[in-house]
Amino acid sequence: MHPNKYLLMILACLSLASTTWSSSGSDTDGPEALLSRARTQEAIWAEGTPPMMMRADIQISDAKGNPVHGGYTLEWVSPSRWREEIRFGDYDRLRVREATGYWQKSGLSYQPEIIFQLDTMLHLKDALRLRLKQSFGKAKTHEVAGVRQKCAEVKWAKGTDRIMCFDEASGTLVSIEYPQGANQNPPEITRIEYGAFNAVAGKLVPYEIRAFRERKVVASFKVLESSRITDENPPAFNVPQNAEFWGQCDDMQDAEFIDRVQPIYPANARANREQGRVIFYAVIEEDGSLSHLTLIHRATPALEASATEAVRRWRYRPPTCGQTPIRTEVSIETDFWLRY
Repeated sequence: MHPNKYLLMILACLSLASTTWSSSGSDTDGPEALLSRARTQEAIWAEGTPPMMMRADIQISDAKGNPVHGGYTLEWVSPSRWREEIRFGDYDRLRVREATGYWQKSGLSYQPEIIFQLDTMLHLKDALRLRLKQSFGKAKTHEVAGVRQKCAEVKWAKGTDRIMCFDEASGTLVSIEYPQGANQNPPEITRIEYGAFNAVAGKLVPYEIRAFRERKVVASFKVLESSRITDENPPAFNVPQNAEFWGQCDDMQDAEFIDRVQPIYPANARANREQGRVIFYAVIEEDGSLSHLTLIHRATPALEASATEAVRRWRYRPPTCGQTPIRTEVSIETDFWLRY
């Protein structure tokens, strides 16, 4: 056979192999397919779900590491009609949904750090979407305790935001890992695990959720009861007294930075080897400014002062529903990290 015919055969085989690998890796097992399947399996609080009630136990660790018990209740009628309440210790947050947002009544003028963490644990819809300027890495297969999992990275331009792992058989999201970023302290939550899945209204719902900081459980959520609502209680969906309205929509666009002033590492703090993370509660207003700035995770006084001075000058392009800017509650982190 002529040498050129050998070359053509080799090139044809390589092309076929490349095409076969690409289609099996991107069409059926790629990150987009994994997320789409998980949404189909687990998105219970969506159009078509019948009226439901869910009650759960919450346990969190306080600042000293002591366990604090609380409760969670959700009465669901439709995506635009539900009532959610979180209670633990002296804290209580009530939300009542209507068509364009929800009414919120809280026992504090700000949201504690643990509430933001609980929202991260419970709102699977947010976990299963890409934020502005995020992209996927390649999906990889792992085996954990005999169970095959498909894992995919969600990346920023300069690092990994999270790694999501899905049960290969069921398609459910079973864990999210949050790696430590460059020049940052370890994240407050390093891993979330979803387990004890039960069939509810045709979906697979995790009845147990645990959040870890390294190997320590810092928050857990366990469903105690879920049942259909046969007799709706209209007064439960009335607007609570002294409640505040927050706009929300399915296609809400995230806030974007316009001006982000970096905190200055105080010279005395650096000399004293002080490092840590400062976290604020804040409201992004409709004009992109910040209000209600409140410390919810402390460091040393010098680091807190520097972080406060910088964050007060931050400006955003506010989140929007369609073309309409809306206010939103956020947690803002600033890190002071020394390289040893």
